[in-house]
Amino acid sequence: MKKLFLTCVLVATAFAATAGEEPKHPSWSGFVTNGFWDNWEVSVGLGAGTAFTTGTNAGSFGERLGFEGNVSLLKWLNPVLGVRGQLQGGKLGNFDPDLGKARWPYLFGHVDLAVNLSNWIGGYRDDRVYYAVPFVGFGYMVSNFTDEIQSKFATSTQDDFAVAYGLLNKFRVSPAFDINLELKGFITHDRVCPAKTSSTVLLGLGATAGVTYRFNRRVWERGVPGVTEEQVEAFQRAVADGNARLEEAKAENERLNSELEAARADAERADAAARAAEAKAAQAAAQELNPSPMSVIFYDYSMSKLTSKEKTRLLLMAEVIKNGPEERVYKIQGHADKQTGTPAGNKRVAENRAKNVYDFLVANGVNPKQLTYEGLGDSESPYDFKEANRSVIIK
Repeated sequence: MKKLFLTCVLVATAFAATAGEEPKHPSWSGFVTNGFWDNWEVSVGLGAGTAFTTGTNAGSFGERLGFEGNVSLLKWLNPVLGVRGQLQGGKLGNFDPDLGKARWPYLFGHVDLAVNLSNWIGGYRDDRVYYAVPFVGFGYMVSNFTDEIQSKFATSTQDDFAVAYGLLNKFRVSPAFDINLELKGFITHDRVCPAKTSSTVLLGLGATAGVTYRFNRRVWERGVPGVTEEQVEAFQRAVADGNARLEEAKAENERLNSELEAARADAERADAAARAAEAKAAQAAAQELNPSPMSVIFYDYSMSKLTSKEKTRLLLMAEVIKNGPEERVYKIQGHADKQTGTPAGNKRVAENRAKNVYDFLVANGVNPKQLTYEGLGDSESPYDFKEANRSVIIK
């Protein structure tokens, strides 16, 4: 007991000294601890195994082989250390000196401490293909629980504690799946074997191949010395909130850009409409300044009555006025040539000419509010030859 106590003290002292040193590899420390439900693995495997104990090893190795199946659940505490629970079972083979070959059933449940040797030595990497994971564990074994084995070897169900150990070779094929090759063994009391033995220890050896599924969060993040997990999570939340606000700002910017483009398009359309209206107004002004042939009525010397030809022209002019803007007012100006007659006579003739045009347009549906008339006589000569000045011009 004193030796055991001394050994424990030495181990504890060595562990404390190691914990006080600066870690040489980043795998042991410097990582943010994931949540409880992160970094879990579930595995299934199938293979073969045998058992060795003094006095039962007769026969060939192949005759002593049995089969094994197992299911495991492993939780990684950090990139190096993990805790695994495994239930394995099957049949193992031995030879009884008197009764011959004994193939006996067993179940072995154990809890293991697993060490990811690859991450420990080479540093943590989430893209590594091969991982070497030695493990050691402790559990409970039950055997000889079938009627066949109990009747043949005159035994009963046996059980005892057992130690498990081995090497788990993991080959990563995707972020979620591994292929496993597990080389393993166990040590327990020989009473679990139905064959007669001459020792007290039974050694089991086996190998299984299987597949592992890694679920929930599978990777590890490095932390910063002096920064707690809560601070890291708060920082991550702040970054996520910042990213969300950035996306909102981008969306708002896109909306404003869309509104700006729409406003520019509206402004361009309004500008185009204004230019069109300006051009139309300019054209109308030009038409007022430069009357079309349809808006000029010509007369013979001293005449003021409308001919049928001039009435036809005025009918067309009446339609133009009625179909045009209602607010537009037209001036009817009567003229006479100054080469003949007196100014007073020319004034009277010009007024009669303008009045006759006014009356004809009103009689044909033109709003009188859109018309004014006056006789200018021979005071203005719009044309260079006298015959053309015997006219009425509508502006």
